[in-house]
Amino acid sequence: MRSSKPLLLALIGVLCLWGSYASMAGQAMIEPEAVPTYQPKHYPFEGGEKEVYRASWNGILSVATAEISAVPTVIDGKKVYQVRVEAKTSKVLDFVWKMRDTITSTFDAKALSPSRFTFNQRENSKVIDTDARLDHGTKRWAVNRQQAGKRTKIYEFESQNTLDPITAVYLARSVDFKAGDRLYFKIFGGRYRYLLELFVEKKEPVELASGQIDAYRIIPRIQNITKRGYAKRLNQATIWISADERRLPIKLSSKIVFGNVYLELVQDERAPQSTAIESRRPAS
Repeated sequence: MRSSKPLLLALIGVLCLWGSYASMAGQAMIEPEAVPTYQPKHYPFEGGEKEVYRASWNGILSVATAEISAVPTVIDGKKVYQVRVEAKTSKVLDFVWKMRDTITSTFDAKALSPSRFTFNQRENSKVIDTDARLDHGTKRWAVNRQQAGKRTKIYEFESQNTLDPITAVYLARSVDFKAGDRLYFKIFGGRYRYLLELFVEKKEPVELASGQIDAYRIIPRIQNITKRGYAKRLNQATIWISADERRLPIKLSSKIVFGNVYLELVQDERAPQSTAIESRRPAS
């Protein structure tokens, strides 16, 4: 089993770290220049939240866990959200492929516009640290990618409404959508930029260990807009997002070489807003 960066970009960073995607030609998506600038309508994570997801192979063997926390704080006098994702493989899978990845994202609490994104990859012997910062003055992203034993690489590009993958997920949760809608986002991962489509196929009940939940069934597709080509469905991936006011990702399924990987929400905590906000010094 190997990591899949495009799949990572499409979801919440960690939601698809455990599979690869297959090329699958489909209908052309919209032009990148036509991607809307979405305005948040709701803030379902206001006050902070914490979720724990468990990944399993064919619903039998636990292969990984991911803990995601969103905390409101104040940086340089502005309220922001800081999201942290910690993903790790299980002890059983560690013998084959060991992962200890950490992803962070900082974005404005009102407009949900990003300012910084980091990705610290620890996968077997591979050590890669990515630090991306958006200069709001020049509207340019600067991505610093350092891999152990190799020269540091720096990539810069015009933002043009390009988001980091974490911010894109939280923005998607914050806009109005219904069955039949298609949401589009421009996201980046290192030197490549992608066009992400989220097709809200329908609303249906989903069974979890905690009970039945009404959810939107969402089909993601992604297209590398740095390298032109057909859009690809993410290895027959399907995402379910709760149909209540939380709009919380609750389940994901994705095909891999040998069967399927399922990711399910197993723990959900909401932090009281009065205790979640604290002032911090400017980010270095």
